[in-house]
Amino acid sequence: MKHLLFLTTNNLATNPRLVKEVQLALQLTHRVTIMMFKLCNWSDAKSIQLKAQLLNLCNNDDNYLNIVEIEAIPSNKLKWIFLGVTEKLAKKASGFLPKYIKLNALANNRRSLQLYHLSQKIKDQPDLICAHNMGALYPAHELSALWNVPFVFDVEDYHPGEIVSTDSDVAKKRTEFLMKSLLPGAKSITFASPLIAQYTLDLIKGHASHAVVLNGFNAHEFSLVSDSEHDLNQKETALKLVWFSQKISFGRGLEELFNALDIISESHPNIKISLTLIGELDSNFDTIEISKIRKKLENTNLSLIIKDPLGQKELHATLSQFDIGLALEFNSRDLNRQICLTNKIITYAQVGLYILATNTKAQEQFITDYPELGILSAQSEVEISETLLQLYKEKDDISANKALRFQKGKHLSWDSEQIKIQELWSQIL
Repeated sequence: MKHLLFLTTNNLATNPRLVKEVQLALQLTHRVTIMMFKLCNWSDAKSIQLKAQLLNLCNNDDNYLNIVEIEAIPSNKLKWIFLGVTEKLAKKASGFLPKYIKLNALANNRRSLQLYHLSQKIKDQPDLICAHNMGALYPAHELSALWNVPFVFDVEDYHPGEIVSTDSDVAKKRTEFLMKSLLPGAKSITFASPLIAQYTLDLIKGHASHAVVLNGFNAHEFSLVSDSEHDLNQKETALKLVWFSQKISFGRGLEELFNALDIISESHPNIKISLTLIGELDSNFDTIEISKIRKKLENTNLSLIIKDPLGQKELHATLSQFDIGLALEFNSRDLNRQICLTNKIITYAQVGLYILATNTKAQEQFITDYPELGILSAQSEVEISETLLQLYKEKDDISANKALRFQKGKHLSWDSEQIKIQELWSQIL
């Protein structure tokens, strides 16, 4: 039995990859400590539920699972002000001291040093450190050196390719510097998509031990809904579209999707399409965009349904009721969005939905590898509207082939992907 320390600057609800790794560690009867943050938002309640599920895996034995929560917004206001001021100063100073690792780590994420200092107090040193999120890279590297234990790092996003609101060029250089300086020290690295792996390995000039681990979920969480359970007569029902995310908000392809639906409502008024969005609705987005599209769709055959965020198992059960899963990116300058494979596209595949994906680099590669799972569209409102019209005509075939897609999606499950993690841990431990 080994002791694994998991580090994250997020929490359980916002880091499903970490949760799945912790589940694996507990199933292998390792002891686990998780250092994470209390974010003071909707995710805290869902993290409590996930904590209960993890404890259930080890029969509520605290000797196997210890979770330490750090306040992302400290109750001590002076401490909160101090952390904010030091982060801002670090951001300014890092431009003049681009090779000072600790300063750049603080500038990248104030939680990095919080995580490092509190993790140092752990009395029971781990056998392996498993770090998630860019802000956990510096603490993992430093604790590894301090305790002389190996660390592994999960690259879920290509952070140098993310668009940030201020000082984007400085932020990009800072993130590249941290990755090039710290990632070579990792015993192994995992990546959430083949292209994220390619870009990262090119940046750090390769690594001896690495693996692509897709964002699949356990196969037992998905079940195939038969035609009799779904729709008795597909020809007389609407084409059911679904999209989900943590937040229903701006810049996620929804504005363009709404415009595509508006085009369809005017050009093909007899076509029936329903769109369901699942997630936390941004109030400004509701006021500006949702109200606008609802008004446009009044007295048409197109409908919009919005559901609150769902727990993982409930979400997977709900998704099976639909025909088409939407994975949308529109002309994003954010390189990370172009090369990532999101949870949703893998989830759609596991549910057996037919995927409508815009042609980002990663999604184009995915649909090319699995052409039976979906279709690509160019990143324009007109192209999306034309693709939806095509799918409406083919909805009977799409429904008939759902079982075949469901079987294919099983190959992308966490049951398959976790073997890669287990093998890496075995080599290290």
